[in-house]
Amino acid sequence: MQTISIISLKGGVAKTTTAVNMAYTLAAVHNKKVLIVDNDKQGNSSKAFKRYDAEDKNTVARIRLERNIDVSQIIKKTDYENIDIIIANMDLLEANLRTIVDAGRQQQTRFKKAIEGSSIS
Repeated sequence: MQTISIISLKGGVAKTTTAVNMAYTLAAVHNKKVLIVDNDKQGNSSKAFKRYDAEDKNTVARIRLERNIDVSQIIKKTDYENIDIIIANMDLLEANLRTIVDAGRQQQTRFKKAIEGSSIS
């Protein structure tokens, strides 16, 4: 499994556009299986793939907050072959704040541990 991260603290630099288009290119042109992890509380990648739900509790926020989560439980299929997504919504705002003050768990490895410990790795 290969991981590609598109990260910048600055807004408006085309992170979502890049991620969505890269996912589509990898899936459609190169026949790769792609999992988009929307890690933005605005959920624009989730919206791009028509999976955004402000009330859904099965979001990326669970990865931030829960230990030993099976990521396969929160993955949603998209309308595109080979592209799945873990959606985000405003629940991520509180999850990020709680993560910052949680001195008992390392912040930087939560996604890696969740994916490695799941049935999708």
